[in-house]
Amino acid sequence: MFVIIIGIILIILFFLWYMWFLQKRNAATLNKYKERTDELKKAQLDDKIKKLEDMKLSGASDDRFNQLKVEYHKQTDDIFSDILRQIRAAEYKNTEFKVFGSANDLKKLNNEMNDFESKIGEVSQGFDELLASNELNATHSEELQHQYQTLRKQVLTQSFSYGPATDKLEDELSEIANLLDKEKQLTQKGDHIEASQCLDDVKIKLGLITDQLKIIEPLFHDLNEVFPGQIDEIKFVYQKLAQQHFKFSDDIVQLISDVQHEVDESNTKLGELNFDAVNTNNEDIKQRIDDLYETLTLEIDGKRDVLKEQKPVLDYLNHAVYQHNHLDKRIQKLQESYILADKTLDTFQNNFDTLNEIRRKYDADVQSIADRLVIFSEVKTDFKEIVKQLDDIEASEKTINDDLNQMLSSEQIARNSVDDYAKRLEIQKKMMEQLRLNGLPDDYLDYFYMVYDEINKLYDELDADQINMEDISKQVIVTQEDLENLVEKSKKLKYNVQLAEKLLQYANRYANKNPEFTDQLVRARALFDDDYNYNDAVDVISKALEEVESGSVDRIKETINS
Repeated sequence: MFVIIIGIILIILFFLWYMWFLQKRNAATLNKYKERTDELKKAQLDDKIKKLEDMKLSGASDDRFNQLKVEYHKQTDDIFSDILRQIRAAEYKNTEFKVFGSANDLKKLNNEMNDFESKIGEVSQGFDELLASNELNATHSEELQHQYQTLRKQVLTQSFSYGPATDKLEDELSEIANLLDKEKQLTQKGDHIEASQCLDDVKIKLGLITDQLKIIEPLFHDLNEVFPGQIDEIKFVYQKLAQQHFKFSDDIVQLISDVQHEVDESNTKLGELNFDAVNTNNEDIKQRIDDLYETLTLEIDGKRDVLKEQKPVLDYLNHAVYQHNHLDKRIQKLQESYILADKTLDTFQNNFDTLNEIRRKYDADVQSIADRLVIFSEVKTDFKEIVKQLDDIEASEKTINDDLNQMLSSEQIARNSVDDYAKRLEIQKKMMEQLRLNGLPDDYLDYFYMVYDEINKLYDELDADQINMEDISKQVIVTQEDLENLVEKSKKLKYNVQLAEKLLQYANRYANKNPEFTDQLVRARALFDDDYNYNDAVDVISKALEEVESGSVDRIKETINS
């Protein structure tokens, strides 16, 4: 209990000490605020107001001054007085030990005093700007007046650099002069704000004209010096070429007129300060002039190249015709003994037609040169196309000639191949004869005689009045494949005959021991002797032997392979 009492006493003592501490802190803050209000009283703006009233302001400047003055009196008469009243109220609360209420009032006072100082600072700055506006405008006006005079002198003395844009530039300079006069009048009346706005407008317009001059000068330089000189040069060159009877696919006179019209249009647009249109036109003029130069140069170079290439092209054409005729004679001679491929003959005929067309085109171009009606660039193109066509014909007829040589070579190869096939067929025949058989299988005989007929047909075709080597070459390949197949059939047939003979001979030892076996042996002999079906004879007797003596067939096969 005693401890609790001691604790309560200590809490009370701490609370009383904290209240005393807050009172002291509030008192210290109040003293700072009083000092702050004393400083604010000293910072009165009456002197500035008096100076501004003596300036006899008018217009927007006077409106601005009255606005600031109203705000100033509101702050000093109402707001500041209210701040002083609140300080006294907070001080009274603090002395009455209402320390928490006093602390809250002091926080509000701090915000209001900060706001007051800010508003007074803004008003003071506004007064300072009005006081300085007259002097500032005077300095600014003098600088802009100097810039204006310099720019005006430049436009007047260098008007030859700006051409049709000069009038518009002078109008803009006149607007600036009017603005400068207006600024003086407003300054004399005391309306420094409106005067300052006039100076700002002057500054913007001076900058605009300066930028325009930088754009105008190169544009007008092209229109006044570059393009006219180029157009005159083109006219001069064209007249000289016309006197030399040059012809053109385009109407050069009209094209020159179009360029001149566009130059005139650009000058008009420049006079209106329509720089985008002028720039676009000038780029188009440059392209048109370049095209005209290229057109003239194309014909000049064309004439030089045409006269230089006229004889070489003729020589190449005559050479191609000679080569074609020489090949024609060879083809006609070969056609007496050979049937040539339709594709070869069609290509050769197309070359003949193309050569005739080239001759007609060349003669027409040469005649137009003689008649002075030629457009040299077109003839130059014709000559290039002629050379290309002659190159194609030369390559084509070289291929034809190579194919003919290949055909003659193929004939000898075919004859040698057919002789070889005949010899190999004879070998197959003798091999079958050596077997001394009563007969051969029908399918083998059919295949043998098919190959025999193919070889005889090849002999007939090679001995024909007109040989078709394309068909013969294909048939030689087919016959070779069929002969290879026949050789394989002969080998298989010989093997089956030999195997059947050995199997039948070996099977005799079981002929009378097993009736079923005897039946199969009789059947196998009939297949061998009567039906000439050696393959089935092998199958029948092999199956029967394996039933009576397993492994016997394989042993017999080994004797044949060996």
